[in-house]
Amino acid sequence: MDFKIDPTMRYCLNCDDEYMPEIMQCGVCGADLISGEELLAQKRNYKDQRASRLGKLTAADDIITIFKAALYEVKRIEQYMKAENIGTLIVGDDDSCGKGCCGGGVELKVRVQDAPAAMAVIEADLDRTTASHEHGAFADYGFDQAEAEHICPACGTDFVGNGSTCPDCGLCFG
Repeated sequence: MDFKIDPTMRYCLNCDDEYMPEIMQCGVCGADLISGEELLAQKRNYKDQRASRLGKLTAADDIITIFKAALYEVKRIEQYMKAENIGTLIVGDDDSCGKGCCGGGVELKVRVQDAPAAMAVIEADLDRTTASHEHGAFADYGFDQAEAEHICPACGTDFVGNGSTCPDCGLCFG
């Protein structure tokens, strides 16, 4: 939430919406609202946690691999980790030269104690890049060409027909 937090108002953590104090549930997603005081306390706690992280890794740190992908993808995630003051190390996996150009992948490593925060960063990135937080209801949908009506699991569009492509977003079902 990028706006000023009023301790007397109520807030939805899912939708980033602000409500009058007497409202208890979000009008958009139905989630329980929290008070502005609670939200301010969460933000202070978050800042304290972020500041308490040790930042850059050292040789003495106990590290763990939390993400493995192509170099460009690992570097993108690494930038989010830096913004959260999570120290990182990028290394080539056993099948690569370590530079990301010889097949295989590269691994992103963090301190063991930073792993839960790092995983939260990765989950937030997944939500951002896939919009799964908006269309999670369609995640279990299976496409059956024999059915007359379909719901696209990617964008939620209802469509009729036996085509194997969503007419709205272009997702191909097979």
